This record gives sequence, structure tokens and C-alpha cells, in this order.
Amino acid sequence: MFTLKDIPDITVDVPVQVPGEKKASSLQATWKLHDWDEYRKKADELREGKLSDDDVLKDLISLGGVKDEKGKQLEYTDDLLKAVLKKTYVRRPLLLSWFAAQEGRQQAAAKN
Repeated sequence: MFTLKDIPDITVDVPVQVPGEKKASSLQATWKLHDWDEYRKKADELREGKLSDDDVLKDLISLGGVKDEKGKQLEYTDDLLKAVLKKTYVRRPLLLSWFAAQEGRQQAAAKN
């Protein structure tokens, strides 16, 4: 049975293909969820160029699964987000995960 309830946020898996590595990596992004009307408005404004990537990133609550080169888990900070967003092979999948989150696609994250 389905229970109708408000869910404020969701964590989704973000697949990342690091150049030169055969196996894909992933990180987890936790996003603020919007009701349908707000989601459609934001999606339309993104498509029309009225909103930027930075506007979407305001909905990002945290990132998990990011490690340094020595394998140490990194804490989510503004500096970490800036460093991650500088990597073009991470930026696009992260931004696309906003859409997946809004549509409730957390099953990939739940498996990990």
C-alpha cells in the first residue's frame, strides 16, 4: 500500500567515469525535493536558460562517497563541492542527478 507523505530530501547514486579508469566510480548526492509544480518550473527555467547550474546546486544538501587519493573519506564542505565541480566528468553527472532525485530514483543508491 502506498502512503502519501512529504519527503524533504533524497539521496541518489551519481555514477562517475573517471578518465583512464576502467571501472566507474560513484558518489552519493542528497538533494532537496520539490513538489511537482516547483520541479516543472525549475526544469523549464533550466531548459530556457533562466536558471544556471548554480541555481540547481542550491538544492544540494550533501555529497558522500568522495575520497582523497590516499583513500580517506572527505567531509562535505563548500571547498569539496567546488573541487568536485571543477572536474567536468563529475559536474554533468552530478547536475543530472538532480533530475533523478526529483523523480524519486534512489534505487541505485539503496543498493550500495
